[in-house]
Amino acid sequence: MDPVAGSTAALAQQLSATMATIHRRGWCDGTGGNFSCVLDREPLQLLMAPSGVDKGSVAPEALIVVDAHGGVVRGEGKASAETQLHLALVETCGAGAVLHTHSQAGTLLSQHYAPSGDCGVAHLSLHDLEMLKGLEGITTHESSVAIPVLDNNQDLQRLRAEAEPHLRQAPHGLLIAGHGLYAWGRDLPTAHRHLEILEFLLEQHWRQLLLEALSAPRQQRQAPRNQVCRQGVTHVLLDIEGTTCPVSFVSSTLFPYAAEQLEAFLDSHRNDLAVRSLLDEVEAAWRQDADPEAQALRQQGGVGTLAYLQWLIRRDRKLTPLKDLQGLVWEQGYRSGALTGPLFADVPGALRRWHGAGLVLAVYSSGSVAAQRLIYGHSNAGDLRPLFSHWFDTRIGPKQAPESYATIAAQLGVDPEQMLFVSDALTECQAAAAAGMQVVFSDREGNPGRDPGPFERIVSFNDLVLTP
Repeated sequence: MDPVAGSTAALAQQLSATMATIHRRGWCDGTGGNFSCVLDREPLQLLMAPSGVDKGSVAPEALIVVDAHGGVVRGEGKASAETQLHLALVETCGAGAVLHTHSQAGTLLSQHYAPSGDCGVAHLSLHDLEMLKGLEGITTHESSVAIPVLDNNQDLQRLRAEAEPHLRQAPHGLLIAGHGLYAWGRDLPTAHRHLEILEFLLEQHWRQLLLEALSAPRQQRQAPRNQVCRQGVTHVLLDIEGTTCPVSFVSSTLFPYAAEQLEAFLDSHRNDLAVRSLLDEVEAAWRQDADPEAQALRQQGGVGTLAYLQWLIRRDRKLTPLKDLQGLVWEQGYRSGALTGPLFADVPGALRRWHGAGLVLAVYSSGSVAAQRLIYGHSNAGDLRPLFSHWFDTRIGPKQAPESYATIAAQLGVDPEQMLFVSDALTECQAAAAAGMQVVFSDREGNPGRDPGPFERIVSFNDLVLTP
């Protein structure tokens, strides 16, 4: 019996033509691939290509209809074993069509980024590419997306269960290790566009990896990926410098900018009550400063508070009101566009992914809370402040003291073992671990300290797999 009649005939023609186009691209050779679109949602029915046939020559009348359990209800032929994943994408993501390909790029990269150890999922990060704007919801090439990569499993019900927690955060695409790409969209044309965009990006990515491998020194070519899994995590506490942005940003950009702009800022804001109050705090600290140079500076005639502030900056002395003043100068710089928070490319996608999965995100940095908010509020990936629930600076306590981390956990109302702390500073990792937190060491290029001590290290947030 012809499974498509009346109003479904046009959809069948569209799906048949789409499959032929995909086959001509070399993305589903032989009998590879499986393709579906929603025929009806109440009750749920999918129009699909039958399994085990050349998808480039499936006529509209040869398509089958399957129900919400994956059973064939109309047409001749067998439903694909992967029907369960199609159903999961339709039910979880609201997809109107699902397209699964076996391209060379998708298969190679799904193997290259396959989860390791006990991790059930890994991620392939794509960023700073104009073609990303072809994905629904992305409006700038400065975006970062992370495609989930799952281990293959012949138990399709189990594979579906493993995939479902990651689908809502996926950028309309999912890789199965050694098996290729699933792409989807709200309707068939959108799904087809997403497929073409993702296949282009995957092709570009493996060619980039190839070029990097050819140009890298021989001893670096086989550098193993390091994937770290953490279970029982409900809260993530993040350092900033050396963890989510380069250490050099503070010393090479923020501090020089504040030093250069401080005098002009004070001249134009000297009558502001908040600024006046901070200057009074600086003056009080100067009177109590036991450093002979500070007191000698004070004895010089005609020298004001600005001179002491500049002296503190030159010596990298930490003083809370100075930090607050620097924060105000930086705020002016961020708002004018002179400053931008240079987050590592993998960070924005990971933050969005963790937040979307229900994890509570918090920041603990030696920089003031105001400075923290500025970096994330004016980052190279846009305003990411809504992803964070809590902000902590050294007013909570020294970052090298276990008591500080215990206090943070208490304020968040969570057991320390449910929190993961990520930092590039070994002493901070040791303090957090002593407080009972889970710890991962951030090892980024350019960090002054690269020794992780007893802690597992990551070089990218994409190598960190978190499960509650």
